[in-house]
Formats: sequence, C-alpha cells, structure tokens
Amino acid sequence: MKIIKVWFDNENMFVQLDSGHIIGNPISWFKRLENATAEQRNKIEIGPFGESIHWEEIDEDLSLESLFDFKHELNYAKI
Repeated sequence: MKIIKVWFDNENMFVQLDSGHIIGNPISWFKRLENATAEQRNKIEIGPFGESIHWEEIDEDLSLESLFDFKHELNYAKI
C-alpha cells in the first residue's frame, strides 16, 4: 500500500491509498496538525515510497502504519 493523496476537512485528515481505500482520522489525534493553520496542513510531502507524510513547516511526520492506530477510537466515538 502507498499513500497517493492527503486532504483535510474541518475535523479530519483523509489519506487515499493506491488500493483505492481511504483512511480518515480526527485531526485532534495529531496535536501539531491540530494546532497548524489550514495553509500549513496543506503543505504536504508524501514520502518517496508512499509510506509516510511530512510537514516541514510544523515538523510533523506520520507513517502509514500510524494511521491504523485505533487506540483513540473509543475517545473519538465518545463512548
């Protein structure tokens, strides 16, 4: 799997994979992204092998694996 596209709405980050799957996670899971401006969030660099995302200006790096970390799920669902 490789990351081919990243975008945001007001509350979530979405990542599209070369398989066609889309992963969505709350921005609040990633404090640097949460505190960044929309302009800073959109300055995205996808790693050369599609396995990571980098934001130079806010010094944030996320691996594809980290997007499958569902330890936040219960908090997000407010159960």
